[in-house]
Amino acid sequence: MGSGKGGGTTVEIPKWAEDAMKSNLQKANQFSEIGYMPYYGPDVAAFTPMQEAGMQGAYDAAAAFGLAEKGGDALAGIPEAKDFGGGRMGYSSGDLFDQARAEFEGRSPQQASAFNAMFKPYGGGEPGAGFPADGSIPDPKQLTSNPAGTSPEGVPPVGTPEFYAWLQSQGFGGFPV
Repeated sequence: MGSGKGGGTTVEIPKWAEDAMKSNLQKANQFSEIGYMPYYGPDVAAFTPMQEAGMQGAYDAAAAFGLAEKGGDALAGIPEAKDFGGGRMGYSSGDLFDQARAEFEGRSPQQASAFNAMFKPYGGGEPGAGFPADGSIPDPKQLTSNPAGTSPEGVPPVGTPEFYAWLQSQGFGGFPV
């Protein structure tokens, strides 16, 4: 058994790794100042006309045997799908996010204010500069958030096919869009 005394081990981090870690921490700190960025694109696909016809046919067959009310709508209660362009119909949680946020701010204005003070004002400031094509991250104080349905000049609305094409033209080719 050892005496409990012994030499320590020293691990030196290579300069290149230390520089990379510092750079990543700086980027993380910059991103933390931006705040939450909601998604306003489609989350769930809408039913196709064939699916709707199939559901209505099954409903009508059930009604013929007295298992459902005659003349009923199989799709009653399903919200109307939103057109996202390019033949894409679906539903987005973006509007629900905006409603929940407004509800929170109405019910707990002090808490919402304290939370919002930690980030770039949601929907405030001047329309932003966007990310440079070289992939560098601008100072978050130069960025702005945009309220739902608005975009800086020349930027198509978020969630549209044009927006995704614009993103890719800005050097976001690796972005999962």
